Amino acid sequence: MRTGTLAALVTGMLGAGSALAIPTLQLDIDGGTYVGGTEESTVTTTSSFDLWALGKTTEVDTAIDYYLSVALLPKTQNIGDPANLGSVTVNGTALSTLFGASEYGTPPVASVSNGGELAPHGIFDTYYYQLAFSFAGLPTIASYNVQDDTAGPAGEELFKQVFQIDASSLAGGYGLHFDLYTYGETNGQRTAITDFAPFSHDAAYCVDRDCGPVKVPEPSTLALFSIGLMGLVAIRRRIRTN
Repeated sequence: MRTGTLAALVTGMLGAGSALAIPTLQLDIDGGTYVGGTEESTVTTTSSFDLWALGKTTEVDTAIDYYLSVALLPKTQNIGDPANLGSVTVNGTALSTLFGASEYGTPPVASVSNGGELAPHGIFDTYYYQLAFSFAGLPTIASYNVQDDTAGPAGEELFKQVFQIDASSLAGGYGLHFDLYTYGETNGQRTAITDFAPFSHDAAYCVDRDCGPVKVPEPSTLALFSIGLMGLVAIRRRIRTN
């Protein structure tokens, strides 16, 4: 289970008897650390880890898709050859090398009719990709708040989708930021993101624990050392639990 920070423990003691509200959607990392301040995410500096997408069983809609966005850190525009980004695998499957399928900007992948994307929250615009999944049929765990491990109300449960992330071949200096959300449709047109994990309940893989900016080599330098690496790209595949 994730280790809470001292600040989170102090907050918990000050608010004794009144647990923080449990959001409908949360992200957590097995073995990660919750970092407050400007980051407000569960963070790991280990390149291979289990990312957990959590949803309240009484509030998520098991009939629709939810989406995990995996965004490149730090925000990047001029990266030259996409192969310079290295590779990432999810649940043992390497992401496609077809950079033309990637996205630059702000999730979701498909444009929405009224501009209802996620707020930038210090992450976007950048390159990102998106995985779709359903909470239907997933295992459940006792409810808790990822910020401080405070247990939820008695009997409340969370669906738990596990994504096994391997970023060990990601190009040096880069990290990943994760968002969890869903969006509505009207007459077949995506309208806006209707629910998302609060930005205080996101997750990240960072080179340093505080996810501070890391100097990344110029594209020309990366090109000399990154030939043959797979591109970090968008993949629109459904991941469901058998």
